[in-house]
Amino acid sequence: MTAARVAWWRDDRLAWLGLGVVTGVVAWTYLHVFAGEPCGDDNTFHFAEVARLAGAIRHGDWAWWNPGGNSGYASGYYYQILPHAVPALFAAATGASALLAFQLAIFVPVVLAPLAGYRALRVLGCERLVALGGAVAMAFGVGVSRWGGIADGVFLVGLYTQLWAMVVFPLAFAHGVRWLEDGRGLAPTLAWGLVVGLSHPFAGVALGVALAATTGANAAWWLGARVLGRRAASPARPALRLLVLGALLLLGSACAWLPVLIDYDGFGGFPHRVGDEVGPGFVQLGKDLARGALFDAGRPAVLTALIPLAAVMTARERRLGRLWIPALLFALLLGVGPHLPKTGDDDLLPAVRFLAGLQVLVALAVGAGATAATLWAWRAAAPLWPWSISLRAAVASLLGLATVIVVVEGARVQRGRVKVAADFDGIGRAELDPLLAAMRAAPPGRLQVRGGAENHWFIMLPAVYADRPASLVMGGAPLQSSPNYVYMWELRDHVPGKDDAPTRTAWVFDAPLVVQKRDNDWAVTTGEVLAQTDTYELRRLPAPGLVGPVEVVGTLPAGRKASRAAVVTWLRSDEPYANQVRAWAGSGGAGGRPRGRTLAVTRTDATIRAEVEVEGDGPTTFVIRESWHPRWVATIDGAPAPLRRVTPDYLALDVPPGRHVLAVRFARPLWTWLLWLIGPLACVAAWLVRRPRTRDRAAAAAAAPPPPAATAS
Repeated sequence: MTAARVAWWRDDRLAWLGLGVVTGVVAWTYLHVFAGEPCGDDNTFHFAEVARLAGAIRHGDWAWWNPGGNSGYASGYYYQILPHAVPALFAAATGASALLAFQLAIFVPVVLAPLAGYRALRVLGCERLVALGGAVAMAFGVGVSRWGGIADGVFLVGLYTQLWAMVVFPLAFAHGVRWLEDGRGLAPTLAWGLVVGLSHPFAGVALGVALAATTGANAAWWLGARVLGRRAASPARPALRLLVLGALLLLGSACAWLPVLIDYDGFGGFPHRVGDEVGPGFVQLGKDLARGALFDAGRPAVLTALIPLAAVMTARERRLGRLWIPALLFALLLGVGPHLPKTGDDDLLPAVRFLAGLQVLVALAVGAGATAATLWAWRAAAPLWPWSISLRAAVASLLGLATVIVVVEGARVQRGRVKVAADFDGIGRAELDPLLAAMRAAPPGRLQVRGGAENHWFIMLPAVYADRPASLVMGGAPLQSSPNYVYMWELRDHVPGKDDAPTRTAWVFDAPLVVQKRDNDWAVTTGEVLAQTDTYELRRLPAPGLVGPVEVVGTLPAGRKASRAAVVTWLRSDEPYANQVRAWAGSGGAGGRPRGRTLAVTRTDATIRAEVEVEGDGPTTFVIRESWHPRWVATIDGAPAPLRRVTPDYLALDVPPGRHVLAVRFARPLWTWLLWLIGPLACVAAWLVRRPRTRDRAAAAAAAPPPPAATAS
């Protein structure tokens, strides 16, 4: 047997065998995701989004307006469309259920995570077994934070789109480093980078920060070498390549950010961040690291203990330094996060989002570094006969023990986190089914979930299984892009005897249905009982309907902050109960008292039709209680009509006397779809441009003299 064949057996085949075993263990760990609707609060929203898009595609509706929460929003109009569109297209094309498509959309990425980590380290130049060690650590690193990477976030809070981004993140970073340093692989760098950014926008920001940090470190190394009189590669070309890559990524992701800029008036933003999104700060981050909460939650802190060894190995394996540089910068940003000022009303830069990137990069570096140290010790022991066998056995035993602890205990912890709705006795998933049947039979109107029933399954599953959208849904970036989210938040809490939050929500937001626990002290006691189970009940409160006459009594002040404050004041006043609204600045002034009534309302996909009879001689303003967006268009008796914007943030039409048919339709512009072609076209163009150079290098390699033949073993 030749030495080359021995090396091939030891490295290539052993690495692939190990990768196959790791992938199988990962698949077993997360198999329970197919048992029902997965846990993680936001996951239920993402499931509902996939179900809505799959249904729209089946019916040929490409407007993609989603009435499923917060008075409606434009699905995929801004960002995070990739993890929703792919399973939706799969369900629509195959006839599979939306639930199965969503379960696969969680399962497949987590199962492919080891392969992605392995390939990323190979692109960086690590040998096969070193790459395998990094893949194992990446797949079985376990943290306690709900903002964590890979499986942590997706099962602790439902960061489904971040899961997609973080699985691909190492590939995008590795290809990016190779492009910056060697000028090779622009097309795959661009492709993987776009997948990251279009899955989760802040993951795209983290990728840009990571590549910029690597380029900056190379420039600092060059400057230090110049000061010491040593030679080093110039940072000019990597810096230029970084600019080229950044421009192409920005251009290719225009489908995510350009609609925000053009139609910003219809973008609700993020007015209510949760407290820990600012980041842990230096003290808490240090405590989390010391107690193993970043990489070894619920098990002996093996990966945490190996960090110093892996860091020392960076001196021998300089490739691993490329992982440590952005990880250190991410740690710095997590530390300073609580001390950063807010970015405005929407607070779009939460520092804690760097945590997932930190965990992924450090896990790769630790697993690869520890494996590289083991291989070095194994090879160094070869000449030490007769002690080499004992030394090698000790080295292999230590690595094997660490691997077993990381894999077995990591799989145990993560498998325990994989829950579905039926696994929670306190949820009562089976009791939701009779309530869903009652919702289907109830008159139109949105749903409120209150009085002890507040969980994401009760909030979102009615939208999937009963076409009954919830009034308020917290979580999920597309949902928060609804401009009414900020106002529904104001009425989220209810104190019996002290406020009228359920009644006011029903009237303002057309949400007459209330699901709650029967024996809860915070339960609503008014209205009509439509259905009851042992634990829950469904009630119906008075509501004016989706379309109704209103009186415009004034105009809101100009400016986003001032207008929001004025809407909250209006919301808490008596004007909503009197069907009195205020127009947004630039949307007309006050009008007369209404003299009409709604006869019927018909809704199909992205269209709302209302047959309206107006009594008397005066005109009437009719409100359509659907989230305002600049791309709604309206007709009266088939003729175009201008839409108004009224409080809280709804559509309205001024209708002349007589009997008329009103129709409003969400018309997604064609250019928003054409923008999606830029990314693939940019990747193809990058491949075509770089192809001649690749061909020239291959020809030069073929013309070079062959290497000396390997000696026989």
